[in-house]
Amino acid sequence: MTPEPVASRSRRRWLIAAAILSVVAAMVALAVWWVRDGNAAIARQSWQPPPSPVLSSPMRVQPVAGWRANVTDLGLPGPFDGTEPTRIGNLNDPVRSRPLIGNGGDHAYFLASTPATPGPQWWVIGIDVRTGQRLFAPVKLDTTSRPPQCFLNGPTNVLCLNGDSSQTAYVVEIPSGAVSYNGPTDLRLGFATLAVEQVGIYAVAKTDGQGIYGIGPRAETTWFVPGNGRLQSGTPHQFDTAPQTLGAQLSADPRAYEMTVFSLSDGKVVKPDVDDDAHLGETAVYAGGFAAEVVVDRKSLGIQFFDDRGERLGGRSVDGLLQGLVGMPIVASGGQPAIYSPDGRKLMDLPGGAIHLVGTTLFVNENNSEAFPMWRQYDLKTGTKGPACDFDMSKFLGTNGSAIVFEVANPQAGLVAKARDLATCDTLWTLPSRVDSFAQVWRVNTTLVQLSDDGTELFSLVAPR
Repeated sequence: MTPEPVASRSRRRWLIAAAILSVVAAMVALAVWWVRDGNAAIARQSWQPPPSPVLSSPMRVQPVAGWRANVTDLGLPGPFDGTEPTRIGNLNDPVRSRPLIGNGGDHAYFLASTPATPGPQWWVIGIDVRTGQRLFAPVKLDTTSRPPQCFLNGPTNVLCLNGDSSQTAYVVEIPSGAVSYNGPTDLRLGFATLAVEQVGIYAVAKTDGQGIYGIGPRAETTWFVPGNGRLQSGTPHQFDTAPQTLGAQLSADPRAYEMTVFSLSDGKVVKPDVDDDAHLGETAVYAGGFAAEVVVDRKSLGIQFFDDRGERLGGRSVDGLLQGLVGMPIVASGGQPAIYSPDGRKLMDLPGGAIHLVGTTLFVNENNSEAFPMWRQYDLKTGTKGPACDFDMSKFLGTNGSAIVFEVANPQAGLVAKARDLATCDTLWTLPSRVDSFAQVWRVNTTLVQLSDDGTELFSLVAPR
């Protein structure tokens, strides 16, 4: 047998070595994938998302009016000859009017106004959106030149403050409509001292450099949590999630970056399950709990995860920086953001761009542009990537699983709402309105409710029979 040339033997050994190196590299890559993505896949499968309300009526075809309730049905004064009608709204300006105060489940509360001298007469009204029936007789507020501002204050009260210098408050018990207080108050609108803000279903009063106060049934301050008076609350667009019950606030000392977490209902400070010499740094609160950087002697122990009582969940610490939340925390480690479950398990690495979460679908704006958005869908239960659509997620109203409904806020558009197909991105229908009308659409729990073009009637939106 002719001996194999040395060069050929060397080339064969080189090829074998290269093949072995390729296999080793593939095994290393597989191991890295398993650590990063395999564990995330297991976390996704075991993750139980919180209940997410879906629209009670199918929305694949243009909806029609279900129940109807006009101003006289709700007990408000009817029209007078030669005057503007009573309208459901806080301003006689279709562009700036914001009638909805808030809701607790299917019970929604609105401001209405009737033309009067020397100023408009304001009313608080309540309606059950399942049936269209009023909850109580309209509550009459003092006649003022400027519209009042109203806030939900827990499950039992609506708080209204007039916009005049007299600083008068109303407290309306819900759902009965009884006025439990009408008189002076130290609460303010838009000031640095005792400025009222809506957070979840609670109204709180903030004073710069002092802290956060609760508000009682006589429009008085109650509990107090000292701090810098600047509330760290959840994201403004927590789609389809329960209202938050916690707030967070930095220390009044700007040199001490220490966060306090507390209950919005009674001001009780939440003591997190950490060592006595540890404190909380950057903190993100959400429905059911919070995530926070835990610090000891200015050294970060990582991001840890807690329930709304401060009990630690999962026992995990994640190195990185809190970047916000979408109803669940987002942590960036090594420049790579990822979304985590409330007990600290990574569910998915995130591409760059703005993020919204609807149910178990994560929407990521791949263009990272508000003017020209492109929202890619990711299923958080499976990790699969879905279509990308040019939705306007800031106008999201609701979904029933296959169609997604958006408000149209442009008063010149001649539309009040539209629906798109989640799978194809196609427009399913548009809902017309008069240009520069009072028409608005809200989602109240699982029901879409529309205000008529002239602002005198509310009605539900349901699938045609």
